[in-house]
Amino acid sequence: MQPDGRRKTKRMCAAAGVALSVVAGQAWLAAPAIAHASTSSPVFVRAVQAVYLRSSAALGHNTIRLEGAGTRFTVIPGSTSGWWHVLDPRGSLGYVIRDPDFIQPLTSDAGAPKAGSGVAAGSNSSPSSAFTTTAALPPGVTLDPSIRPLAPLSATWQQKLDAILQVAESKLGTPYEWGHNEDRGQTGFDCSNFVEYVYHHALGYKFSTASRVQNSSVGWLVPIQDMRSPDLLVFNNGGHVGIYAGNGTMIQEGSGLGKVGYLSVKPGSYWGNHLTAVKRMF
Repeated sequence: MQPDGRRKTKRMCAAAGVALSVVAGQAWLAAPAIAHASTSSPVFVRAVQAVYLRSSAALGHNTIRLEGAGTRFTVIPGSTSGWWHVLDPRGSLGYVIRDPDFIQPLTSDAGAPKAGSGVAAGSNSSPSSAFTTTAALPPGVTLDPSIRPLAPLSATWQQKLDAILQVAESKLGTPYEWGHNEDRGQTGFDCSNFVEYVYHHALGYKFSTASRVQNSSVGWLVPIQDMRSPDLLVFNNGGHVGIYAGNGTMIQEGSGLGKVGYLSVKPGSYWGNHLTAVKRMF
């Protein structure tokens, strides 16, 4: 949010930050442990929607890749209460979130989708590679001809997603500074300047850095239940904004963290309860 007299908005972000002082990766990640069928038989788990494979059992700057819905993983020793330690169909080792909204157990290989099939058996979920994009600019957005974005308008959905997450995660830990934007030679960001900065460098987008305007005039409004990464998320009708990072989390600036970081937007979480709009940006 830029310093344009919107002191009320600033106070809302600050008040929300005081109310929420915990980060993603807390108790909501935990799921009941699932026993192996036998000590000699592997247990498989399957992605019921796109999920990140991560190099460590935590949220943060540690993504290996986004795995499509239907991907089957082999569980290996090292799982925790919040994360499955797995081997994916490409042979990569990593961790996937232990959340039944994203991962479901398979006690044997029978009936599981073939490795790398990308489609869950009996599921209407689409793999990430099936998501489509458009070369049209969303409402309230122009292109900045002076910048070379990581992903142009003609890029695929996956390329645009990767570009946005790459820029956003490159700023993890950047301190909160109200009205600041590094594009203006300043240090740090506030929530809405961070969001604009990410889309600017990832896709070449230019749009208002005021969160109230982002709420009212930027992006295509989609139903909250259709939220997918990297949609623009609006809270309290413009009191706060962030970018959906998948796995029930957003990456954002401020809000109790005092820096760029991840927070939960799962149903029942503080920000999940205050989510008022989801904006599709491509």
